[in-house]
Amino acid sequence: MVIGITGSTGFIGQAVLRALPWPDSACLRCLVRDRSPRSGLPPAEWMQGDLMNEADCEEFVDGLDVVLHLAQSNSPATSDRHWPSDFTANIAPSLNLLEALRRRQGRGQCHLIFASSGGAVYGRLGAGRGAFREEDQCNPLSPYGIQKLMIEHYLQTACDQGWLRATVLRIGNAYGSLLAMERRQGFIGVAMARLISGKPVRIFGPVGTVRDYVHVDDVARAFTAVLAADHRRGKEANWRIFNIGSGVGHSVSDVIDLMGQVMDCNVATESCDFGAAPISSVPAVILDSSKAAGEIGWEPRVKLREGIAEMYDAGKIESLTEAPTKPPLR
Repeated sequence: MVIGITGSTGFIGQAVLRALPWPDSACLRCLVRDRSPRSGLPPAEWMQGDLMNEADCEEFVDGLDVVLHLAQSNSPATSDRHWPSDFTANIAPSLNLLEALRRRQGRGQCHLIFASSGGAVYGRLGAGRGAFREEDQCNPLSPYGIQKLMIEHYLQTACDQGWLRATVLRIGNAYGSLLAMERRQGFIGVAMARLISGKPVRIFGPVGTVRDYVHVDDVARAFTAVLAADHRRGKEANWRIFNIGSGVGHSVSDVIDLMGQVMDCNVATESCDFGAAPISSVPAVILDSSKAAGEIGWEPRVKLREGIAEMYDAGKIESLTEAPTKPPLR
């Protein structure tokens, strides 16, 4: 089996690379913009190219059995800055990839596994409804969510036409490693990085906002679970969608409290302005992942407190070479 992956050097992409013993199970081809050495990642064919380039896409998909499509250049917080350029940067690459796959018809049907967003495609859920299910109507409230859903529609059309198999993973709010302190996506990773560096946690929006946080290692296992299910049972339905979340909602306040418990401190916070009311704001997103449990045998393993504790321990080790700084007290 030959597996191609886009977005392999990103947060989720690196976790996916580490999730399987690739040399023992498949040949792996990663499309990257530069071929700098990748330390700590499994052996792979690192192909330099760009999804905006049609020729690069055709070379990339040649001979592939599976594509793991994780590349994305924006986030819910940044997708509303300039609609035309954001649309071009995030829709065109996926369409170039799909067009390259369509042109190779007759050389075997490829299986594309797409990293969509459970936090962005559904929009608002009626009061008292609980968790989102895959069959719920999607009503995205941000350009980011609109783009993810649009790519899903293109994938479904390709499957209906018979030249592609596709599995969509609607992923909750992934966390699991420290992130750049100035980012506006990945609240837990950014907040932990700031705390370990002695800076207050920045809060964008209401502290009562609820999200479904899922550890990145669990997300990576979802990709491998899809592949394993195909291996066990052969090719199944051409088109599938799975929610990938913990099934438990935590507010921003809940997360801050957990951080304080893990770090044994009172966590200092500061409110920050988006500059404009974020149209992506949704009060609560919780995902029902029972379909994934039943059909591909996937269930989350890492509890939120456990994941935060692991991040704190890893962050302390990384900061040993720096001057020790205690978390700020409130």
